Amino acid sequence: MRAEIQWRDIEATWGLLTTDEVLEVLKIPAGETGSVDKMRKNGAILAVRRGSVFVFPGFQFVAGRVEPVIVQLIALAVEVRWSLEELVIWLCSPSGYFGGDRPINHLHPQNELLEKARDEATVEW
Repeated sequence: MRAEIQWRDIEATWGLLTTDEVLEVLKIPAGETGSVDKMRKNGAILAVRRGSVFVFPGFQFVAGRVEPVIVQLIALAVEVRWSLEELVIWLCSPSGYFGGDRPINHLHPQNELLEKARDEATVEW
């Protein structure tokens, strides 16, 4: 139940875009859904499965492009064995690494965000 509340908050705050909405945001011609699928499979865009479809957190899009750190975050998630769902939840949840603020509000500087994400994923208690 808690996870569903988090997903609803993410959707309300940043949106969970459909493939067609991503085409529009990135100014890719309508109908070229294969382009978005290829980006997702190549780790160039962040997508999570909700039900039977992939959705794309809206926070990753800035001025008609994918925020550059997203590719690095996806690669880091793969490296540390975080699911993309775990990555999105971490980015959108209050974090002690950011004084209780959400990591998504700290996309810059990129190196700091990536370092803190790695620390979170690899911390041992």
